[in-house]
Amino acid sequence: MILKVAYIGRNFCGSQVQPKGRTVEGEINSALKRLGLINPDANSRFRILSRTDRGVSACGNLAVFEPKGNLSISRLNHELPEDIFVIGKSDGKIRYPLKKHYAYLILKYELPKIDIDWLVRSAKLFSGEHDFSNFARIEKDKGKSPVRKIDVSVEDAGKFVIVHFYGTGFLWQMIRRIVKCMTDYSFGKLSEDDVLDLIERRISKKYQAAKPENLILIDIDAGIRFEADNKARKEINEKMGLLEKESFFFSQL
Repeated sequence: MILKVAYIGRNFCGSQVQPKGRTVEGEINSALKRLGLINPDANSRFRILSRTDRGVSACGNLAVFEPKGNLSISRLNHELPEDIFVIGKSDGKIRYPLKKHYAYLILKYELPKIDIDWLVRSAKLFSGEHDFSNFARIEKDKGKSPVRKIDVSVEDAGKFVIVHFYGTGFLWQMIRRIVKCMTDYSFGKLSEDDVLDLIERRISKKYQAAKPENLILIDIDAGIRFEADNKARKEINEKMGLLEKESFFFSQL
């Protein structure tokens, strides 16, 4: 079974189970065990499909597992803490590669002099296929290629500027490091040649990352249809009312 999962990342150490710290996987696993939907002593093979780091939120991450019995979304949501929501389920077959959409929200009142036109120009520089070694923490022991093909666009959305990222795979901290470079460029701290030197690896320098709390995994297109839970979506919107960044996207579910 595949679950569509939303969560507020600010109180999690990440999505994947860790030896210490609160995680999205850990909370959902515990709820499923309390409902008798997975065996407490057996390997449920429950896993989140797209890893998110500490502080990062999601409107539509996916989780897969083999349930023991019929799963009711409303019952599961009743067992989950208030910062995790299951908004859909499916028994469909996942189609790979997964198509992912992330968004980074820049609050205009935090950066009032940001130049949106320059952000748009930098988005075009990052779009396409590149070696993103300068914009990621590379896990060399896992043999991952630093080459990725992405599309980046910028949206002026009232009190927010939203940087959208589309691709089938992103490296660790890649989006946040790109955003930091884009904002530095828009403030004139970097020239276009400086940015191209980093992208084309004419220089080797790990760019610092923007803060994680403004990053949201919007959706994962896995080529399947979900049975939605409108009650869960209504509850999300109510709980999100006071959370400025997250409510902007969760209200559109």
